[in-house]
Amino acid sequence: MKKLLVFMLLAFMLPVAASPVKLWSYSDTCAVFSLSMNSNGSIGLAFGYYAELLSPDGKLLWKAPTRGIAYSSALSEDNVLLIGTEGSWVQVFKDKKILWEHKLRNAVVSVSISPNGSLAAAGDASGYVYLFRDGKLAWERKVGDYVWSILLSNGVLYVGSDSGISAFSVDGGFIWSKSLGAAVRKVLPAGSNIVILLVPDSEEWGEVIAFTPSGKELWKRHFGGYVRAISSDGKNVGVAGNFGNVTLLSLDGNVIYSVPLIGYAYDVTTREGYTVVSFGNEAELISPNGTVIWFQRFNGTAYHVAFSPKGYFLTEYGSHDLQNCYSIIDAWALSGTPTVTAQESDRKTGVNPYIAGILIALVLLMGVLLWRKRS
Repeated sequence: MKKLLVFMLLAFMLPVAASPVKLWSYSDTCAVFSLSMNSNGSIGLAFGYYAELLSPDGKLLWKAPTRGIAYSSALSEDNVLLIGTEGSWVQVFKDKKILWEHKLRNAVVSVSISPNGSLAAAGDASGYVYLFRDGKLAWERKVGDYVWSILLSNGVLYVGSDSGISAFSVDGGFIWSKSLGAAVRKVLPAGSNIVILLVPDSEEWGEVIAFTPSGKELWKRHFGGYVRAISSDGKNVGVAGNFGNVTLLSLDGNVIYSVPLIGYAYDVTTREGYTVVSFGNEAELISPNGTVIWFQRFNGTAYHVAFSPKGYFLTEYGSHDLQNCYSIIDAWALSGTPTVTAQESDRKTGVNPYIAGILIALVLLMGVLLWRKRS
């Protein structure tokens, strides 16, 4: 009994890794609906009624108005920013100037761009997918009633819709498709393969499924709750939602860790085993060994998180209230001492407060039991 009590006390008192340090902040009015980055660390934003480009150190390089609310974004390696709007427009910007634009059938909810910016793809709320080559429409296809997610990768356009997953060559040739009985809400590259997020209309469950480029299913993971977000760094896959955990999967589908999450996750991002998840007005950082090492509470809803190729991670929070619409993007280094404002969380110990509460209760219980035994 004494050994158990000592072990629990030591576990509770173990020193934790230093908390992330805030590197920079950027804010503007209205809401960030989409955030994208390239390998150089530049940040493309669909920010309210504007397209915006930030440098890797958070400086605004340019800001240009869009035709309606900017819903979706994709950024090429040379900072060509592709924007899809609620007003049914797909627009391409370079150095604040519009290179080209096209009006589509419905709200443009998903976009993707090739590394050199010559190919651009868009999916709309009417179930059509479009491919543009050097600013001209090359082809279009009807794939369902709603296109949730698209991905240009190695000469193939993958399309996730309410009808399932489809693959086309960039020349418009059909490659393969699968009807999976639910909507494919996200398509991501995962090493040499792809992973998809499958969610039914009821949002009662979610599945993460991996496919080869030829359409062979590699593995599947089922979650007994709504999976809202997945992320991949090419080595692992992060999964979050309202199913009670934040889960990190290996590229072969095995669980690396699954950490309890009491809250409704909005977004998740992962890099080198570290995972950041946003939920409610908070975000937390999980280390590669599955330990929650950092919390932050924001003065607004935490909508987006993302890892930069520069090694830091981003948190985006704010309000979508029409009377008070704003967004703040913070960049955080993975080590150091945090800069904390009066509105931010006082949870800086690196210990999950729910787990800490349970540990304290157990320690008190063990103390009572020891006291009774001695008595």
